[in-house]
Amino acid sequence: MKKSLLALAVLTAVSGAAFAQSSVTLYGKVDLGLVLDSGGPGKSIRLDSGVTGGSRIGFKGVEDLGGGMKAAFQLETGYCADSAAGAPNFCTGSNQFMGRQAHGDLTGAFGALSAGRQYSIGFNNLSTIDPFGTGFAGQINNIVDPSGIRLNNSVTYATPNMGGFTAAAEIAFGEQTGNWEANRETGAGLNYASGPVYVGFSFYDVSNSSGNGAARKNYTFGGTYDFGVVKLHALAQKSTGPSTLDVLDLMGGVTVPLAGGNLMASYIRHNDKTSADKDAQQLGVGYIYPLSKRTSLYGAFARIQNMHGATFTVGNATASGTGTKAFNLGVVHNF
Repeated sequence: MKKSLLALAVLTAVSGAAFAQSSVTLYGKVDLGLVLDSGGPGKSIRLDSGVTGGSRIGFKGVEDLGGGMKAAFQLETGYCADSAAGAPNFCTGSNQFMGRQAHGDLTGAFGALSAGRQYSIGFNNLSTIDPFGTGFAGQINNIVDPSGIRLNNSVTYATPNMGGFTAAAEIAFGEQTGNWEANRETGAGLNYASGPVYVGFSFYDVSNSSGNGAARKNYTFGGTYDFGVVKLHALAQKSTGPSTLDVLDLMGGVTVPLAGGNLMASYIRHNDKTSADKDAQQLGVGYIYPLSKRTSLYGAFARIQNMHGATFTVGNATASGTGTKAFNLGVVHNF
């Protein structure tokens, strides 16, 4: 009897140790915002699911393989918090069912290797620099190209952090039989993050459907500096492609701690250097106030001035918008 109890105790301890080496976390976001659009074909008043970032449910898992190596995964689906939209689309944009992330990772002393559907290096750089974090009415990607956002069929490698520096490279296969370069997307980045400083450079290239040239190339450089009383943001992006694409985008912004929350503001200048001269500019301002560690209230407003036939609209993290002005008011809960 004693031997059986001892064996059971040893088995329990071993099983507990094995399970302790792996974990799975459930997480998510519920974001509901009132959106008022104007300056387009007509006024629009609606409730959006995901103004600051798409409403979502996700699972993260990690297993310790020993020797400093870990295997991990992330599965993340969007959903529509403001309606009962059904299959197959459920909702638009990143709220779409399984429209967000699905990738597996291997990390260790060599760095990190990821494969699946995941955020592009260029979009991560853009999100880090934008005062609005590529959400709200004032998001930078109303005008500045987001460099793919999420890439299907992608493989990404990132180096270990070396004194604040991290480098990364990615390829997303177009998977066209007989022409592996068609619709292929590639990218690279070099970042420095230490204390109050972030500086990032990223490159993004998407091949055309024939695989014989680039449909678009983005070169993005920018950074932030946090002084405590104010955080400064600045970015420049050069976009080139066929003769109809030659653009320089500039952004300057601030984040200011105010009355227990954060005030955000930015100005964007879009300079179309082609003969079409379709310039534009955007001014955005927003405020987010935390009610708790997980729940916040927010408000934002942005206005775009289109020139010479430009057609940019004020959207948010999950909607492209319908006009050149938009106001957001909502609540977001993270779990």
